[in-house]
This record gives sequence, structure tokens and C-alpha cells, in this order.
Amino acid sequence: MKAWRMVLVLSFISGHLFAQEQLALRLNEQGMMKILRMAVQYNTATKESRTIVIPQNIYKFTIPKSQILSNPIIPVVNEISDLNLNKDLNFYLNTSDIKVSGDVDQKSLKMAISNSSDNGFDLSLSIDIPQVVMDASRLALCEDKDRYSKKCGQGLQASLSQLKIKTVGRPITVKAVLRLRTDGHVARVTVRSVETNLEGKNAPNLDINFKSVDVPRIAIVINGQETELDTSRLKNEILKYKTFLSKKLLSFVADFVAGDLVEMLNVYLVNTEVATSYQIYRKDVPVKFDEFLSFPRPMPAGYIRSAISEFEKRNNPINTMMAQISEVIRSAQVEIALKKISTPENKDVELAGLVNLVLNGRGLNVRNTLGNSFRPLPRLDLTSHRNNDINLAISEPVINGALDLVNSTGLFQEVLEAAAPVPGVSIRSVKMHFNGNKSLVAVVNAQVDLKKLHSNSIASWFKNNIAVFLERNNNNSVIYFPIEVEVIPYFKALASGGTGVDLKVLSPFNYAELPNRYNYPTNVPKMSEIVKAGVMDELRGSLEPHTNRIYSVDLSKFLNQAGVEFLPKSISINQSAYLLLNMDLVDIKFNSKNPNKR
Repeated sequence: MKAWRMVLVLSFISGHLFAQEQLALRLNEQGMMKILRMAVQYNTATKESRTIVIPQNIYKFTIPKSQILSNPIIPVVNEISDLNLNKDLNFYLNTSDIKVSGDVDQKSLKMAISNSSDNGFDLSLSIDIPQVVMDASRLALCEDKDRYSKKCGQGLQASLSQLKIKTVGRPITVKAVLRLRTDGHVARVTVRSVETNLEGKNAPNLDINFKSVDVPRIAIVINGQETELDTSRLKNEILKYKTFLSKKLLSFVADFVAGDLVEMLNVYLVNTEVATSYQIYRKDVPVKFDEFLSFPRPMPAGYIRSAISEFEKRNNPINTMMAQISEVIRSAQVEIALKKISTPENKDVELAGLVNLVLNGRGLNVRNTLGNSFRPLPRLDLTSHRNNDINLAISEPVINGALDLVNSTGLFQEVLEAAAPVPGVSIRSVKMHFNGNKSLVAVVNAQVDLKKLHSNSIASWFKNNIAVFLERNNNNSVIYFPIEVEVIPYFKALASGGTGVDLKVLSPFNYAELPNRYNYPTNVPKMSEIVKAGVMDELRGSLEPHTNRIYSVDLSKFLNQAGVEFLPKSISINQSAYLLLNMDLVDIKFNSKNPNKR
């Protein structure tokens, strides 16, 4: 069942939304087959065959009266003896621990999905086992059973020792139906049925051997003269009837698998739950006493800015941003939870859901519309991306909700001041929208307070003060406008053998006027042309050196977590509404103690 836990752990989800899917992870048919085959490989890729143990137990069997009386010798036995065979006949099979070992044919694995609903589905699995070897130190046939233990009673019993049964000829085909259900809090797996080909014309043959047979003392009494029968050759006589015994034992095993084994598995699984909501990240900086005080106070002791070199500021704003995060964000938590399960075309499993993000005590707020408009989020359709194992779709509203939270911490302003400081320039918000199916558009809603612009000479002082005077009736000389920065992401293979993503950042100053395709608030149209030209020149001089460049990020350490290794194949925009990441599964190290060995 570890594969199913992994599948649930791979679902990104939680929150309070009521629109179309905000987040979705689709595990396609070939991806599910990979997971199942890797699970099988892990459980069989050892020098010796894998072995399971069926615990010691006693099983009740009943031969119906109709079957007994259909034998023509039974009426004769009833007449010449005091046995009553005119009723159902009960007997018991008492076993020691039974060791079952064998390999499986990974290529024979088949899968089918059925009975899908928003809270789960049924999964049918079929696999061939070329050969099975069953060993038991003792197997006894009993007339009755002990009332207080799993042992034979005081009645007649016969037993075999050192029993070994091996399948030959055809493989055993095992078909199981599992049911996965969730109530919104936890998921549970139950076994609905297990079937085999151990009965019928396609059943394998059995090779049976045992060391000795122990039967009750058998004696015939005639006219008071008792004659004990010789049972020393009973073993050889029993072995002469291998075919008959094989059919009976196969029937017993088939009944055990279909009935007792299913019950045993469900008893084991009844208390096994997989959470469908997780807290996947949490950070809490210890609160100092003076942080409870409301009056202005100095920076808390120990809060020291990390030194960032001028080279880093000029050349890598992404690294600058990463360096600021831990200092700006004092507390954070990320929670995911399952919203809905669907099985498109009864071949794939799609997990839809929501995410809850909290930064510095402020929660995530997600809209249900696109592109700074009232355009609704479309229903997600990932059908055209089934050629990859996994599709991960993140909607534009989720991205923008997260950007709003990050902006509330002051992080973007911190990065601006560290990478491209311009006195009087501040960031009101950052949004992300999609342009076609290949590029993202980061919309930086900037603000320039002309009264705070830096003057490095008398001429610039006059220039700035004239600008303030000219714009005095335009929002008190505070200019606000969007800056649209187009970003084109694409994956690449690294020389180290890992995977990276390149972010090509285009300049927003390639136009005569800064575009405003998403209709964000601006008072630039009210500006005088001379002031507008001066402000744009100031921004261009500070920001343009960081654009028309490619920034690289090594994804390797993010793509091999908890023993699961992914290979990103493409990143694109789906339906102009979702950021879509397509990946293939490379490997799953099910052995967490030794992740380099399956």
C-alpha cells in the first residue's frame, strides 16, 4: 500500500474556495503503472524470492449433505455402521505457519479503474506469479477443534509433516480489486475481492511432497478379534493420488484467498489511514517580549541584515530575493488538502484541491477570476498532456494570492531596494498573468513619489522640484502605474546530470509607452510629457540592466525528495489560466532506510 500513500502524498491541496480547480495533479495511466511496477520491483528485486507468512490458524470446512449422498458407497456405509452421514459433514484444517515464496512477472501487471466518484474509486489489479512454493511444518485434518485455542480437539485427526507444495505448468494469476475512499479528512484502502485461477481448466498443477504422515490407529474387529492395519505405506499410497490431492488443495487455497485472505487484509487495513491534508512547511521565529509593545521600538536584538555584495545586487536579483526571505518572513505555514478525486476516461487519477498559505499571521486570499478582470476560471482539461506521467497545474488566482501574501511581508520592496535602489520608488503589488501558452507576465504595480527623488546636483534638484510642481494636482505628485515584465521559462539538462530552469526576462521598456494590457490603476495619462519622460528615464536606468537576461535555477535538489525522483519535461500555460508542469517519474526508492537500493 506504500504506492498509494505516495500517490496521496503527491496531491497538493486545501483551503476555502468555491470555483473550478485551483490546483490539480493528474497521475496518468503510464505513471500509475510505473509506480506499481516499481513497487513490485522493490518487493522482488532481491537475491532470494520474497516470502510472506500465513500465520498458524484453524479453518472450518463443510461438505454439504447433497455431495455426501451423491457417493453411492455412502448408503452402504450408513447401513453397516452407526455413522450418520445423512447430514452436512464438518471438519477442520489446522495449519502451522505457512511460508509462501515466489517471484512475480512485472510485465503481466494490468490495471483498470471503475466506480469513480468525487470521494474515491475502485482499482482492479492483475498480475501473474510464474511459480509459488509453499512450506508448512505441519498440516492436520481434524474431526473437531479446541474451544479455546486454534488447535484440533480431542476427536480424530490425521497430519502431514514437512509439507512442501510447488506450482508447476501454468502461472498463478491473481486479480484484486481495491477500493480507495476519502471523507475529506483521511483516505482508506479496503480490499473488495481477490480472485485466482487456482480452480478450473486454467489452474496450475501442484507438486506435493511431505516427510511423514500420522493417522489414527486403524483396526478391524470381527467376532471380537481385533486386527490392526499397517499404515506404514500410507505415504506412498497418498502420493499416488497427487492429482486428486492437488485439486483439493488448490480448491482450499482458492477459497482461502477469496475469503480468509481478503478478511485478513481488511482487518489489517481497517485502522490504516492516510491523511488527505498536510502541513508541509512551518516556520516560527521566537517572539520577544518587546514585540508585544505597540509603541515604536528599535529593531529587535539579533536581527541583523545579511551582507549582500554589490556584485550580487547588480547581477542576480533572484539570489538577492532568496537571501532576504528568511529575514523578512518571521512565520510561515503551508497546508495542503484534498478536495476531489476524479478518474478521467477511467484511466488516470486526477487529484484536485486547494492550498492554504499563511505568512506572518496573514492568510491566503484567492480570487476566482483571471487577468485582473471578471473573466471566470475555466474548467481544467489536461487530456492533451497524457503523454507525461504527471501533470501539475497551478491556477493564476492561486499564484496571485501567494504573491499578495509575499508582498504583504515587504519582500518585493526589500529586493527592489537591494538590487536596484531608486529613492521614492516603491512596489504596491506584484501580479502574474499568462501570455499565450509559453510566457508569464509579471505586473509590478509601482509607485514613484516625485517629492522623494534623489538629487545629485543643482540641475537635478531644479528638475525634480519642477516635476513636483507640475504634478502637484496629480495625486499630490505620487505617480502609480504597472510595469509589465515578460518571463519565458524553459527546462534544460545540466552538465551535472540534473535539471534546471532558465528564466528569460524581457525588458518592459521596449515600447514607446509602458503597456497596461491588464488595466491596472494608473495616473500616468494625467502626467505632463516632460515629467513622464524624466520618470521613465530614471526607471530605465535602474531596472533595465536586470532585464533582457537569462537567470538559471538548478532544480535538482527539489526533484529528488523522500526517495522520489522526477524528470521535468515541459512547462507551459494551459488554457491561459494554469501554469502547467509536466513531469515523468524516474525512480521511487521505496526503501527509505537505503534510498539507493530498491
